[in-house]
Amino acid sequence: MLTQADSRLVESSFKKYYLEKADTVYVPERISEREFGYFTFQERIMVRHLYIDSPEKLREFLVKNNPLHVYHSLAFYKYPSAPMEEKEWMGAELAFDIDADHLKTPCKGKHDFKVCPKCFTAYSTQKEVCSNCGGALIDSEWICELCLESAKQETLKLLDFLEEDLGFKNLKVAFSGNRGYHVVVKDEEISELGQIERKEIVDYITGTGISMRLMGLVEDTVKGKALKIRGPDISDPGWRGRIARASIQLALRADPIEFSELTSTSYKLADKCAAILRQFSEEWSERCAWDLLPRNVVKLLAKAAVNHASAKIDVVVTSDIHRLIRLGNTINGKSGLLARVIDIDELEDFDPFLQTVVLPYDKMVEVRVLKAPKFRMLGEEYGPLENTMAKLPMAVAIFLILKNLATVSKPYAL
Repeated sequence: MLTQADSRLVESSFKKYYLEKADTVYVPERISEREFGYFTFQERIMVRHLYIDSPEKLREFLVKNNPLHVYHSLAFYKYPSAPMEEKEWMGAELAFDIDADHLKTPCKGKHDFKVCPKCFTAYSTQKEVCSNCGGALIDSEWICELCLESAKQETLKLLDFLEEDLGFKNLKVAFSGNRGYHVVVKDEEISELGQIERKEIVDYITGTGISMRLMGLVEDTVKGKALKIRGPDISDPGWRGRIARASIQLALRADPIEFSELTSTSYKLADKCAAILRQFSEEWSERCAWDLLPRNVVKLLAKAAVNHASAKIDVVVTSDIHRLIRLGNTINGKSGLLARVIDIDELEDFDPFLQTVVLPYDKMVEVRVLKAPKFRMLGEEYGPLENTMAKLPMAVAIFLILKNLATVSKPYAL
């Protein structure tokens, strides 16, 4: 939990930002038909069912309330400020949430740890309670460049599904301001889709329920005689082509650890399959050589390819027709970084630690740092830091404070 001095520093920095930059905040279409909500600084409670009917009123709201977090509904309502059962749902945009915390990144084991917010002490991820006070520990929720790069690659994969396979045209992409990205489909034809239809879109993007027989990866027979497995090719549309392209990548790498993780099978079996794939690496470098592989290897490779090619989205978010989403170009209260709306063409080169730092960087703050792995902000490297006093740019200090990893050493003169 933040100390009084910590809260004062963070809250005043947010307030200054909104006083100066409220006109840069994203204004959602049909604003008067949406519900708004926000978290307060003091009580840290959610205030929702708010009605805001114009860009001017939205800016006034931000300046007046100075939210820790602020959200708007994806849904359109006849009565946005009414209780949920009385709002009268009229449709909703389709949203996708990709969070680095849900991805299997190699860096997680290196920088994840837990913190006792009361005693300001760090522990390993295996620890459940504080040795000093017996209180519950919280995850550090650390993010690094590799975490965010993995989330970005999943977002690019998702966009390919939405544009190439499903034909959506009107898409909004935003960095969440912390650990991932949000994609919103704004095409009018999806507005009235219910939860069942949205779940079908989720299943397609995640590769749930794909028929290996329809993909040509199950051995058929004619008059009792087995036919050759031909399988999909890279030029095939939809999931067939995706499986083929992913299979070639995986076959050429022939990494048993990767196979084991993608198929949830034993390392021993994955290692055997990888060894067989290496025998046919020359053929796989030129084509999908399904016909050369033993049937058990085909099965394993196809399963790994589906998992590898699918987009790792939060399925609950997409299916929820009443979901609130973070308002674009507002500050995320878990990092102090901007939840920036991004042009799709700029996403590939987007750098969160460079392009979302909006709090003061030219003012220095002395903080006591509990623990911080090495990280970079605005091109400068910091850390690793542990149980030390440090004078840091305000944006960097607030980033660590909001992660419960630093505290103001003395009252800061604002």
